[in-house]
Amino acid sequence: MRNVIKVVAINSQSHCLFVLPNQSKLIDKTTTIHFGFQKMKVACKQLNTLKENEIGLSKTVIDKLRLPLEAEYELAIEKNRIIIGPFIGLLIANYQSELREKVKYLKFIIRQYPLVRGVIAAFSLEGMDEKNAKINGPIYNPTSRRWEKRTFPFPTVIIKRMLLSTKRQNDLKNLYGSRFFNSAYINKWKMYQLLSLNKDLIPHLPKTYLYKKPEDILHYLKNFRTIYVKPLSGLKGMGVEKFIAKPNIFCVKFRSDKENKTIDFFSENELLNYVRAKFKSEKYVIQQEIDLEIEKNHLIDYRIVLIKNENGQWEDVGMVGRRGVEGSVVSNRSSGGKVERGETLLLSSFNLTNAEMLSYRQKMSEIAIKAAKELDKYESIYKYGIDIGIDRHHHIWLIEINNHAPNDHIFSHVGDYDTISKIKNSSMLYAKYMAGFPGNRDSQ
Repeated sequence: MRNVIKVVAINSQSHCLFVLPNQSKLIDKTTTIHFGFQKMKVACKQLNTLKENEIGLSKTVIDKLRLPLEAEYELAIEKNRIIIGPFIGLLIANYQSELREKVKYLKFIIRQYPLVRGVIAAFSLEGMDEKNAKINGPIYNPTSRRWEKRTFPFPTVIIKRMLLSTKRQNDLKNLYGSRFFNSAYINKWKMYQLLSLNKDLIPHLPKTYLYKKPEDILHYLKNFRTIYVKPLSGLKGMGVEKFIAKPNIFCVKFRSDKENKTIDFFSENELLNYVRAKFKSEKYVIQQEIDLEIEKNHLIDYRIVLIKNENGQWEDVGMVGRRGVEGSVVSNRSSGGKVERGETLLLSSFNLTNAEMLSYRQKMSEIAIKAAKELDKYESIYKYGIDIGIDRHHHIWLIEINNHAPNDHIFSHVGDYDTISKIKNSSMLYAKYMAGFPGNRDSQ
């Protein structure tokens, strides 16, 4: 059968699937139709009046499945089982009263629907009737190009696009497994613990410790001479401070109000008093310094974006380089850093040949993907922004893995809008794969 099909309602007293004679050999005489969590056993019959891109279903089957007829579908045919889809749900609100307003922010669906097809539904927690396995909410109608109120089964896949309580999140994880995604957030300490379980990644991880008491900072500062203290859940380099132990003095460097700041302490007690006032226990990590000052007074690091593609595989979609503002303790653009083409910055900052640059770029990608695959063992995440650095000795370091809404638009600063588009499409294409419709699926 062709990939794209329309479902036609047929008047029949029995529960039947109707196909053209040349298609009937693909389908068992009796099979089960699946649409989201709803399913129904049907008998397969031939019907000559159907078009090449149509299948027929008895009206009783359509009603039971709550199957919208306006949509364009694909079929995944397995032994004794046919999946009509994809059927993707977007969890966007707590209450039904919020849906109309929040659906306005789903304009990307109109652009992406031809890539995905099937049924895309938006819903709230309040709209979920778990007892009867149905949901009330709007679905996208590709014919009218509008969102229309419907009642539908639980979808095959859910993309979370809102904050959830731990209990509700765990309930949906238990129900859907990895098909409930965009649901995890891993803080810096948990991330370090998980990645440290892979012996191949340990050489690329800066030593990291959970801050529990002020004396911890003093202890690791004496050990490493320079350390970073970072918020457990910080973004965009905010709240990062660099501690330096010098003869007879301790220095703390940070960014504030778009300026570099330095505070000097002349005794351990002065330093400890500052730490007590500034940092809360178990809300920060302490990290050894990686020397990324490849150019004098400028930190240089790189952001690699990984997505899970339409075939469920991790894909490195691109890299940018970041040159920190002079004297800054972070390289982030939000702190004044400059975004440059990654390969160009890698080539020039280390004075590499093109072949050497490509070799390092490949190694960086391999390490990033290895880290993402390790995290797959614990959480269902489809996109990472991986901050990666190369020190003066050309050693590659995994500085941070951003899994909470990494900035898709970072590539706009180097004019790479094709990559932005690919990243933005990735969640729906990965959802389509998770619903049983991979991108490389052969036509049936």
